[in-house]
Amino acid sequence: MVVALHTVSSPALVALVTVAGLGTAVLLGLAFAAFVRRRSRPYLLLVAAFAALLGRSAVVGLSLVGVLSPAQHHLLEHGLDVVLVALVVAAVYYARTVTREVSAS
Repeated sequence: MVVALHTVSSPALVALVTVAGLGTAVLLGLAFAAFVRRRSRPYLLLVAAFAALLGRSAVVGLSLVGVLSPAQHHLLEHGLDVVLVALVVAAVYYARTVTREVSAS
């Protein structure tokens, strides 16, 4: 039997998680729109990073309703932290190492 991570979920906590999830969803949509426009690997990596951030909000939401145990919550949340940091570092590294094409005009 899985017990909710926070057995007494305050309305403020639920509201905070909801706002965080909605804000992250908006950021993910904007990042995806930027990727569609630019079509470059750093933008794709940022889309994946924002998806991982949205995944963190989903993990918290699932934990609040008791779908995930505290151990599962911590494993998934910290795993997504590692993925998020790795994707952002990869995007910055890739953006800094690619040679920029200069127009001949």
